[in-house]
Amino acid sequence: MDLNFQYAASRRSDEELQERIDRREKYLPDTIEASLAELQNRGHVFTEEELRVIHEDIEAHRNNAYLATGTPGFFSSNDKAVIVEDPDAPSFYSRRNIFIFAFLFGTLFGSIMLAMNINKTANPARMVGVLFFGFFYTIFQAVVVEATGSNAINLALLVIGAVILQSFFWKRYIGDTTFYRVRPIWVPLVIAILLSGLIIAAMLYNMNLKGLENLK
Repeated sequence: MDLNFQYAASRRSDEELQERIDRREKYLPDTIEASLAELQNRGHVFTEEELRVIHEDIEAHRNNAYLATGTPGFFSSNDKAVIVEDPDAPSFYSRRNIFIFAFLFGTLFGSIMLAMNINKTANPARMVGVLFFGFFYTIFQAVVVEATGSNAINLALLVIGAVILQSFFWKRYIGDTTFYRVRPIWVPLVIAILLSGLIIAAMLYNMNLKGLENLK
């Protein structure tokens, strides 16, 4: 058992430890094991049946994370098995939210959100590769769309970029079985809307300028 979880459990009251055991589906398996061990150290007696059920639930929680399957994209069900409310779990933007932002606002924006997640892992330097991918993929997309002028190709490339972030980079740098808390999306949502508004305003301004030049 991780010493960090043992230390965290030692700082909590009996009521807090019991609450984690009672609502164990909302907490990390390590948190439950540490809470159980701490209560036992303090003299709390569990029956053999209680211990059996608790340990079975902990094992089932871990197994559900490994067995979780789902298709990439908005309808992916992978998140459900690994999302917890445990304050000791890392706070990440969810796989689904990253997919949605990458599709609506661009692969670069989604890559920034994923990089912020990776920055909280044991290997934060990996975020650089994700940012490079988002940057160069966005340039590639712009070149292809400019050359073809196809909205269908643009949509297809947005989906592909979002899937790569969600399925490849998340799987490789965070892991499908990593438990986490969902980080609120309000800050990136406001930023994305403001940036999108500025881009649209700039495009309209350029269109008006071209229209005035054509009238001369």
